[in-house]
Amino acid sequence: MIKIISKDAKMAGAKPFVDKKLKQRKVLLFSKTYSPTCNEIKTILEGYGLKFPNYEVVEIESRQDCNQIENYFQILCLTDRRDVPQLFLDGKYVGGEKEIHLLHKSGDLGKMLVTSGALKRTS
Repeated sequence: MIKIISKDAKMAGAKPFVDKKLKQRKVLLFSKTYSPTCNEIKTILEGYGLKFPNYEVVEIESRQDCNQIENYFQILCLTDRRDVPQLFLDGKYVGGEKEIHLLHKSGDLGKMLVTSGALKRTS
């Protein structure tokens, strides 16, 4: 007999964890410590002077529900991408590596961080 696993079952433990984190932080980055791409994005975000409690990086590779979290990204981000980094601002999906780079280079990422209250406006 073949057992069919629903999407909800594939991410049962991840959904409450991720949803709680999204409510706790203005800026939330899901990452893996060994990923050069994630480390590059963390460097970009740190360059803005983001600090806890407004900013948190969640390293998911050592969590037992890592695959479930990645499955949940597909629903949260309305995309087929499961990879990290994944950036959220005020609980809303901002993007992955490509989007973060584009927003940073255009100056829009800094504006978004100020608008959200994660950063103070500098004059």
